[in-house]
Amino acid sequence: MIETKKINVLHQFDIGDGGRFVLIAGPCAIESEAMTMEVAGTLKEICLELGIHLIFKSSFDKANRTSLKSARGVGMERGLEILQKVKNEFQLPVLTDVHETWQCQPVADVVDVLQIPAFLSRQTDLLIAAAKTGKIVNIKKGQFMAPWDMKNVVDKMLEAGNDNILRCERGSSFGYNNLVVDMTGLVEMRKYGFPIVFDATHSVQKPGGQGNSTGGNREMVPYLMRAALAVGVDAVFAEVHPQPDYAISDGPNQLYLSDVRNILQQAILIDNVTKNLSEKGMMDESVEKNKKAQLPQNKKQKIKLLLSDIDGVMTDGGMYYSEFGDEMKKFHTRDGMGLKILQSKGIKVGIITSEDNKIAEMRYNKLQLDYLYKGRKNGGKLAAALEICEKEGISLQETAYIGDDVNCYELLCSVGLAACPADAMELIKSVPGIVQMKAKGGEGCVREFVEYILKNYC
Repeated sequence: MIETKKINVLHQFDIGDGGRFVLIAGPCAIESEAMTMEVAGTLKEICLELGIHLIFKSSFDKANRTSLKSARGVGMERGLEILQKVKNEFQLPVLTDVHETWQCQPVADVVDVLQIPAFLSRQTDLLIAAAKTGKIVNIKKGQFMAPWDMKNVVDKMLEAGNDNILRCERGSSFGYNNLVVDMTGLVEMRKYGFPIVFDATHSVQKPGGQGNSTGGNREMVPYLMRAALAVGVDAVFAEVHPQPDYAISDGPNQLYLSDVRNILQQAILIDNVTKNLSEKGMMDESVEKNKKAQLPQNKKQKIKLLLSDIDGVMTDGGMYYSEFGDEMKKFHTRDGMGLKILQSKGIKVGIITSEDNKIAEMRYNKLQLDYLYKGRKNGGKLAAALEICEKEGISLQETAYIGDDVNCYELLCSVGLAACPADAMELIKSVPGIVQMKAKGGEGCVREFVEYILKNYC
């Protein structure tokens, strides 16, 4: 397979150069906050289970509708508010389209990836404005362009000072109201050294095929997706909707949200063969690099940093409230003593929690720990750990982490030593090499982990 530049996304994962494909997915248009959050949450859960990194996609404005009367979305201001909420709630990188030069900077203030629609892929001013934001730019190849025409697009981006480039195939015009995908074009575009995205859902469009709206054939999406993965692509783009037949745009080619898990499970099997990814689940290159094999005692890396979740680990996960509405949590005193013992041995100790409340801060202050990161969910936990490692001048391989739920998964897959309480979620227990404590959350599992570290990793 032709090598490509790796495009790093928020210091969380890379796109390109032989790693597990990244999924770019979400509803075609932002129709409402509730629906957008539903899709984002479900996709996040599915991707965590399958070991796929996710970039959430949805458009605030569908500016190239077939009919003047067609709905276009919620608009830029409201759309960016909703995308910001997706980032905050689910700690997901987000992608959206830009159609005009003036949109690029305000959109870049919120999103992590700007997308250039296929019809606009030769618009020089738009490409330059997107490039100057410094963000990753996903450029869809125009339906009217040959694969090698994308070299000129890449050159424009590079001359504008931005090499965070993704090129996206979404089919070529084939007669009237029809598209076809030339799989050899994926290879041709890859020759220019940047990751390739395959747009599986727009490739089955029938532009203008319903007279005043676009048609499509969603039944063909899984077949084209698997074919593209067999050729070798770095990311898959798919638009999904809870009820696509009622979507305000691109309904006929959007996937049912309920079908996504099965489609992705099949896609992973093809990706494994194409890229020689032998293990099931978290095959992404960035995770593979950070997995810690079980080594003989004399070769184990010393642990220099212990990080812990709070809810379900340092506590039993219960939510207790006083008659005045005050939230309370129960901590185990032996856990606190264990953390102090580690500090006395020169090991740094910190808390990374999804919650953003005073209780975490009070526990942190009482124990006089070294680090506290609040409000960090999913990928945000890994980003926080990386930030701490950079400050300490150590690697993730010298870091231990104990967590219990799905929002801990990515970090647990990345550290040198991973652990979980006895009552952790099954997904967490499936993390390769994880050490499962005998104690449950809030019942001394952190102290048990401390003793394990002291015995084996100091």
